[in-house]
Amino acid sequence: MARPLTKKTDVIDAALALFMRKGIKATTTRAIALRAGISEGTIYRHFHSKEDLAESIFEHNLDYFWKYLKGYLKNTKNTEEMLQAFVAGFFEFSRREQRRYGFIISAHQTELKRHSREKMKPKQMLTKILRLGQKEGIFRKMDLSLASAMVIGTIMQTIFYLKNGRIAVNYDDVIKEVTQTCLKMVKK
Repeated sequence: MARPLTKKTDVIDAALALFMRKGIKATTTRAIALRAGISEGTIYRHFHSKEDLAESIFEHNLDYFWKYLKGYLKNTKNTEEMLQAFVAGFFEFSRREQRRYGFIISAHQTELKRHSREKMKPKQMLTKILRLGQKEGIFRKMDLSLASAMVIGTIMQTIFYLKNGRIAVNYDDVIKEVTQTCLKMVKK
């Protein structure tokens, strides 16, 4: 009996695991095929190249992250609540979706950085929140790219230290403190 064709998701799962362990550049299509239990040619039925595969995984996970954050924002009543929800959603995504979060952050900061700059939907979402807060007079006037970088940088660095055990504070307290810090950075 012939072996059924491997699904695209098997290739993606194998690639993601290897990209996370070795990086995109150090991972070969041969290693991906071996991990997925397929021939190397099967990868090319679904993707033009390893880079196409990596970008596809990045895009998929970035969309997932954006939808995750959007879910946190849907019941907010004002821009201050939106920013609070954004911070909480960012932390929860990093905690519940560790593999996805890890890949997005590492790929965005290393091998896919030139491709991902314009595609960072969470940053665009935050920029819209900040712009709305400025229009409403709740947030002070400042460069939106700078404000977004400051907020996301604060969140990401705290997540980094939290995950590495360098912060020995209750998780909920960390979110409250980071939220208050982010609000202080942007409020009038």
